[in-house]
Amino acid sequence: MTPPHAEPPEGHATLNTGYVTVDGTRLFYRTAGSGTPLVFVHAGVADSRLWNEQLDTFAADYRTIAYDLRGFGRSKLPPAPYAHYRDLAAVLDALDVESAHLVGASMGGAAALDFTLDQPHRVRSLTLVAPGLSGYEVHDPDLRARWDEVEAAFEAGDFERTATIESEMWLAGPSRSLDAVDEASRELVRKMLLQSYELATDDASESEGEPPAIGRLGDVSVPVLLISGALDAPVMADIASVLEAGLADVQVEVIEGTAHLPSLEKSGEFDAVLRSFLEQVSL
Repeated sequence: MTPPHAEPPEGHATLNTGYVTVDGTRLFYRTAGSGTPLVFVHAGVADSRLWNEQLDTFAADYRTIAYDLRGFGRSKLPPAPYAHYRDLAAVLDALDVESAHLVGASMGGAAALDFTLDQPHRVRSLTLVAPGLSGYEVHDPDLRARWDEVEAAFEAGDFERTATIESEMWLAGPSRSLDAVDEASRELVRKMLLQSYELATDDASESEGEPPAIGRLGDVSVPVLLISGALDAPVMADIASVLEAGLADVQVEVIEGTAHLPSLEKSGEFDAVLRSFLEQVSL
């Protein structure tokens, strides 16, 4: 592990930053506070800056940790096979975290769930925020059409257009315009997306949990909080329904007025829901 950086990013109070070396790459992390570890795993349209508010807010009571998944933020994506849930294990190992409360959004939610199934003894609770789900097949033709738009813009090298489409899909959601979202959230997501495009490579190969989580939900023994945005894409509501039906101990919360990134757009409401859940499971 390399020495920590002295300067916290984005002007947010951070006690420690640095890099964890994993399989030929370095994953950037940020920590704040002390106590029981609370680890945040970001969405695929973001990086660890998604959790700026949460790192600060929860540091009063927890050792908060967020990191950039490989290919995002300050973490490069080398041409080698990898799995996000195994990277999560390596980050916890390097930071001497035996067990933690996990919070994962979208792609990060899928990784956190795969990790929970792989190493259940290391998970105190699991919060899934508009999560992906390994083994789930998307059949929505409208979503697939938008993915085709994203791919075409990216292949054409029009990264600004690519970021706009992805922001429309996930930050705004299908029922409102991007202009309806506050400017600060729009600009942060734009920056995070553009940085991820610079790191993208066709040579790396990602693997998910094996067997996929969709067929193993009954094996999850920790308490789960499932948070959705009311304005998110229909496919995310379907995934939430699958999770609610398959998980043994799950609390479901829907945050109004937000789509795929409630922790960013409605941070106050999100933090209140998460804090209440953490207090319940810590009794």
